[in-house]
Amino acid sequence: MEIKKGIEILIVEDSATQAERLAHLLEQQGYIVTTAANGRAALEAIDKRRPTVIVSDIVMPEMDGFQLCRLTKKDLRFKNIPIILLTALSEPEDVLKGLECGADTFLTKPYDDDDLLDHVRHVVLNAELRKETNGQGVEVFYKGRKYSVSSERQQILDLLLSTYETAIRKNRELKDTQDKLEALNERLEKRVQERTGALLLEIEERKKAEAEISRLNAELERKVIQRTAQLEEANRDMESFSYSVAHDLKAPLRAIDGFSFRLLRKYGDALDDEYSRLVGVIRENVQKMGRLIDDILIFSRAGRQELEPDKLDMNSVLQEVVKEIIAGQTGREIRMEIKELPSAMGDKAAVHQVFSNLLTNAVKFAKHREIAMIEVGGQERENEVVYYVKDNGVGFDEQYSLKLFGVFQRLHGEGEFEGTGIGLAIVKRFINKLGGRVWAEGQVNEGATFYFTLPCCLLPAQKDLLN
Repeated sequence: MEIKKGIEILIVEDSATQAERLAHLLEQQGYIVTTAANGRAALEAIDKRRPTVIVSDIVMPEMDGFQLCRLTKKDLRFKNIPIILLTALSEPEDVLKGLECGADTFLTKPYDDDDLLDHVRHVVLNAELRKETNGQGVEVFYKGRKYSVSSERQQILDLLLSTYETAIRKNRELKDTQDKLEALNERLEKRVQERTGALLLEIEERKKAEAEISRLNAELERKVIQRTAQLEEANRDMESFSYSVAHDLKAPLRAIDGFSFRLLRKYGDALDDEYSRLVGVIRENVQKMGRLIDDILIFSRAGRQELEPDKLDMNSVLQEVVKEIIAGQTGREIRMEIKELPSAMGDKAAVHQVFSNLLTNAVKFAKHREIAMIEVGGQERENEVVYYVKDNGVGFDEQYSLKLFGVFQRLHGEGEFEGTGIGLAIVKRFINKLGGRVWAEGQVNEGATFYFTLPCCLLPAQKDLLN
């Protein structure tokens, strides 16, 4: 059946933008459209000009769509005007309220333009077919509330059909949404599987890498232990060899020194000056060699002997050394400033040797001074005590300070200052073995200061070092 021309539609919508959109849509289909902003304004518009169809929102200020529908259907002049309510239709109460107020059909928001046009066409056609009836209506109870439904059977059928259509449309939308979700889920599951596979592969490769690293570390540790053992054995062999060589050399050196002394004493008058000088050179070098051997023996012994650390009275140890140093110096003015020294953990013989070597060096390198000035002191710092020996000697260039404590390392010529070049190496070996440190500061022609530290108490790691 075709729709007659001249159909007038009243749009009741509080949103001006939405009302304008609906009006434009319906006018394009040839309908005559008027608008009202709420239910009260709509009643006034109906009274002035009867529309063919009313399309009304439900939620509006002043008067909602249900009240508008109820009042319109109550008026005998307008009861046959079809009313389409725009609603969310989220609860059964909405349908019952629509039946109660006499609405002809619902249109669920959001809706397509085609759905709206179909509903308008449907109610217009049904309005032309509808016949007057004087039915008494029915009463319905739902959730404790009574609803009086006075709508005609055709209206009820239209409403149920529109509700069914809406349900079908919603079902299609849900099915489309479900299909999309399933497709998304399949893609997501595929990506998860791919990523899981990649992660498993990465984990496997990482495990292999960690296993290889562990193997390499174990191999490296084994080689380090093996190499350390070899170096320790080589050091022990070297020290034993040095000790044996030095010890075995002393006997022939004593013989050379003794025989040359006897030669000078018995035949000195028969020798000319040159030969007497040569024999003197022999004895001087033999004695120098003897001192070198003694230092080598001390250095070797410092690496091999087990130290017995105890709480030392450093002042007492230092006084013994000072007496030995002063007794060995004749014809020189030496001034020593001895400060109060804190006690520390150390082996008495080893610390005695350390002070002896440092003070001997201080006196030796200050020999060109008219008065040799030497200062000895100490200060507690956290878990250690720092001791120092300071002199006013020739000093040294600090860029070479690391060489001072090496074996046979000399910063001055042998002809200028006597010595074997082992004294400070012995100091470092003893102090390191006692768990301390050594270093030096100085300036050329401005003297030097040698420092060493000893622990205030013996730590477990230091006990292992001593053994």
